Amino acid sequence: MKKIFNIGFLFAVAAGFVACSDDNDAGSSYLRENPVQVVSSNLFFNANAQKGGVKFTAPAGSTVSVSEAWATAELKNDSVVVSVTNNAAVDSRSAVLTIKNGADSANVPILQTGAVFKYTGEKYYVVSDEATTLTLPYTKVGAEPAISLADNGDASVVASTEDKGNAFVAHFNANTTGEVRTVNLVLKNQDKCDTIMVTQGSLNDFIGKEYHLYGYDLLKLMSSTTSMDQLVTQISGKLVKVSDSEVALDVNDSEMELHFGFDPSTLSFSVKGDDVILKETAASGVTLRKTAIWDKEFYAALAKLFNQATQAHSAGKLSDDEYNSFVGSTVPAIFDIFASRYLSMSAPMLASKEDGVVMGLFADSGTNADFIGKQKGLGELGFPINNFNANMLGVYEYTRVGQKDKFKKPLLLLQVPLLYHMLPKGSDTKPADLLRERAKVSLPMLKAMVKVYE
Repeated sequence: MKKIFNIGFLFAVAAGFVACSDDNDAGSSYLRENPVQVVSSNLFFNANAQKGGVKFTAPAGSTVSVSEAWATAELKNDSVVVSVTNNAAVDSRSAVLTIKNGADSANVPILQTGAVFKYTGEKYYVVSDEATTLTLPYTKVGAEPAISLADNGDASVVASTEDKGNAFVAHFNANTTGEVRTVNLVLKNQDKCDTIMVTQGSLNDFIGKEYHLYGYDLLKLMSSTTSMDQLVTQISGKLVKVSDSEVALDVNDSEMELHFGFDPSTLSFSVKGDDVILKETAASGVTLRKTAIWDKEFYAALAKLFNQATQAHSAGKLSDDEYNSFVGSTVPAIFDIFASRYLSMSAPMLASKEDGVVMGLFADSGTNADFIGKQKGLGELGFPINNFNANMLGVYEYTRVGQKDKFKKPLLLLQVPLLYHMLPKGSDTKPADLLRERAKVSLPMLKAMVKVYE
């Protein structure tokens, strides 16, 4: 391999800086000492263009030469100045400096390491719709990296780029399209590439657009389910602005309204538990719908607990009163824990020109562990309270009794909820295709979690 020097060759030229003589008289009874002697050498270089040197002793009239064109040597009295060019390749390289005096000579190895390049910035950036300058830092030794767009069709997004020696600077044009847009910048050095995703947008790019909350509803999962498509649920409506940090999905043909927090620095939406998304008042009382945040592993633990209780009841190990208390009190109390304002999910939004959508997949916000870790009662029931990963959005029905809200039943448990909006010039991509690609779930996997409520 090019990266590995010929070790035998280097030892041959390095050991004592091998001296040679053309005096090969077989009748000689002794070896004459080579008059060309290397006193000191500094010929190990990093990948940058630079100079080094050798000091030697020899009679007058010495000459010098180098075996490779990327290195040159200049004789100055009892010294040799060796210059090497920049090595932009990732492979190291070697050459030999020869100091010759008449029939005598000395060889000195020249070694230069390969180029080093490391991108030190983030792999994902969000910038505003205004004209923006983005700095992409890096470190290098000898490398000659370049920056380009992954898709030349995005040339109108980036006005220009420049190399500052320790960072690339990309100048983004203002986004006046009215839609979020995402481009990929590629930093390349030799065969190594770093791809940096940049999304440009603001709150105004979302407001007034038709968005869809899409996912697999585990409450539809039955033993007879044969396709993931049978679990699909979609809630559609327009996004309306509540404040600079909050929006609402005004659900079509319904009084229901889902509330999302908005973070302009990441272009992400967040949803919390215990958000009242519908309130209906009738003569019989007040009915509420609230959000809940779940981890599918917790739902699996609940299903297991439910099945154990059912089997124990069938085997006579649980009395009717005990079983009814479990179903009517314990299970609702467990469900209710996840309708907490201390639980949340977030979805960074980005645009996929290839798919023709603006989308975001709701996932754990990173702020849920403390609340779940305190639910010691759940831990005693077999729930993995030290490892909570929010990946399900639930909707419950409550009835208001006096000043308290009483859990009635879950209406929706949406696995890997995807929020998306079709771009005006969208492709034929279907949301089911997007979800299958990103959800990484299968029907057998979901069926392993037995349905709690038939």
